[in-house]
Amino acid sequence: MNIYVVVDTETTGLDPESGDSIIEIAAVPVYKGKIYKKHMFHALVNPIVRVPAVVTSIHGLKNSDLESYPTMHEVLPRFIKYVGSAVLVMHNAAMDLSFLDAAAKSVGRLPPFVQYVDTLEIAKYLYPKEGHSLMHLANKYRIKVENLHRAKTDALLTAKVFLRMLRLLGEDEVRGFIKIWKGVG
Repeated sequence: MNIYVVVDTETTGLDPESGDSIIEIAAVPVYKGKIYKKHMFHALVNPIVRVPAVVTSIHGLKNSDLESYPTMHEVLPRFIKYVGSAVLVMHNAAMDLSFLDAAAKSVGRLPPFVQYVDTLEIAKYLYPKEGHSLMHLANKYRIKVENLHRAKTDALLTAKVFLRMLRLLGEDEVRGFIKIWKGVG
């Protein structure tokens, strides 16, 4: 039985290669078919770069909200320790992993070699002719959605979707979706 940690990030934009960075990260453990909210990891991050107004309109986080929070230099080591050897779970993993990779490089750490599962890939497998967005899956599974586009609520929503997928496929089949992330270069 794997320990899974469902992760979501909020960022200053969509391209870490152009300097966009993480401003919020959340992770919630899932083990033996249960979500352990009380053991959740959550951190707001001072990105040091400006949060564009168009991005603030999506998640509501402004520069002034983040100025007093620690930078990724402090947050990333805590996050890596929290995750340990768990299998990460994300919806559209390539996005979150590219930002975690950039964060690791920015603080002078090698990107972690982590195992991960992408709920987007599982959704495409399960429902090849349907939508695959997190919102579509939440509606399909009749999961209540609150305050989208914040790392905490999105991580919890992804965890609930993942549990439904885990029940549909079983642990052995989900293991077939586990990949290794080695960073982007």
